[in-house]
Amino acid sequence: MDFIYDLMGRFHPLIVHLPIGFLLLGLMMMVHDRKENKHQKIIRFAFFWGTFSTLAAILTGTIQFNREGYPWEDIQGHLILGVLTFVFSFFMYLRLKGYPFLKKVSYRFLGYGLVLILLITGHLGGNLTHGKDHLTEPLPDQLKEVLGFEIPSRTLVLLPESYQYLPLYSGVIQPILDQKCVSCHNPKKSKGDLLLHNLKGIMGGGTEGPIISMTNPMESEILKRIHLPREEKKHMPPKAKIQLSKAEKKLIDQWVLRGAPRNKTIAELGLSTSYFTSFFPVDETGIYPEPLLEPLDILMIDSLQSLGLQVSPIYKTSPLIKISAINIPDFKDKNAFVFLKVLDHIVDLDLGQTKVTDSIFKVLRKLKNLTVLKLNHTAISGKGINKLNSLEHLKQINLVSSNFEDEYLEDMFSFPALEKVHLHGSPTSFSSTEIPDKFVNVFDKGNYKLD
Repeated sequence: MDFIYDLMGRFHPLIVHLPIGFLLLGLMMMVHDRKENKHQKIIRFAFFWGTFSTLAAILTGTIQFNREGYPWEDIQGHLILGVLTFVFSFFMYLRLKGYPFLKKVSYRFLGYGLVLILLITGHLGGNLTHGKDHLTEPLPDQLKEVLGFEIPSRTLVLLPESYQYLPLYSGVIQPILDQKCVSCHNPKKSKGDLLLHNLKGIMGGGTEGPIISMTNPMESEILKRIHLPREEKKHMPPKAKIQLSKAEKKLIDQWVLRGAPRNKTIAELGLSTSYFTSFFPVDETGIYPEPLLEPLDILMIDSLQSLGLQVSPIYKTSPLIKISAINIPDFKDKNAFVFLKVLDHIVDLDLGQTKVTDSIFKVLRKLKNLTVLKLNHTAISGKGINKLNSLEHLKQINLVSSNFEDEYLEDMFSFPALEKVHLHGSPTSFSSTEIPDKFVNVFDKGNYKLD
């Protein structure tokens, strides 16, 4: 006879929606009928069946709790508030029937109480069914950050120097499944009786059979599901969940097509690096250095901006800054001394289309982290540019339409990190035979020809 109790418990998710419907109908009718009092019978009917179905939901939920082994700490809030829903609903029904001992209890108190309890009870029930983050999971990470929610890592991160020594399954595939699939397929919540938290569960399959075919891997159900259009009902993960990226799908494909090996490493399987590059750490600083610096004081940034300079970090949390004088066409050499107040933080400096001259190099030589320098459309001739050879991070210089002269070109041969110098529209007339081989591709005169 145990199966009868099991069956009754399984009806809880169905029955629990009845009181929600009846009670909300009753509450809405009360608001609608608050002045005319023409529909009291309908309202009492709604609260009678709301109370009765609440009791049925409590009984079936208690049976499900006892039969299916939910931890008490997970269920207690939902159950206690379910009982409170029954109490408030029952009192509302008795109040509507005119029982004298409840005349001092206002309809407003019972109504607002019911709405609040229904919301919280429903939310806790949703947590049990869909996981504690079922409401917050679809939110954008930026909004979660504002609301103070912890943002879990959405992406697998692999180290370029060591990823190939990882077992493909435990080092790559299972972490992907943990992030995107296990929330619905775990021992506490196994949709379709499918477990994806370990290899045993994956290979065991679910109610619809195995999800990996060892005889015909290309026909494996897991591959069919993850490649279905997102709008398809059987697409996995469900469209409301965080989706697998293209790179993650490709790796799951490769693992399944190779027979879902447990212990073979990426190197042993001979997988191309191209499958893994999107999981390598992103260097947010790009071409810029990464010195250990404290962020600039907001007052210092304000003082620079008050001069008309544009100031921005190279990325949101970086202490390194870009400065542009694009809005100050009258910017002169003497104005550049302000940069010395933040000399360690400047990595990108745009002085294009200003009135700076070769004297600016006396200041620029002190910006030790300077990486990108723009002096386009200026009167710069190049005299004194050799002072910048102490800047070990200087990689790019823009001298487009400046007055840069050939005789100072050689001064840049000693720059330790130089990668590109743009000289389009300048009076330089050098040819590639006049510069060392290693600098042939560095100096760009812009004399492009099409075959």
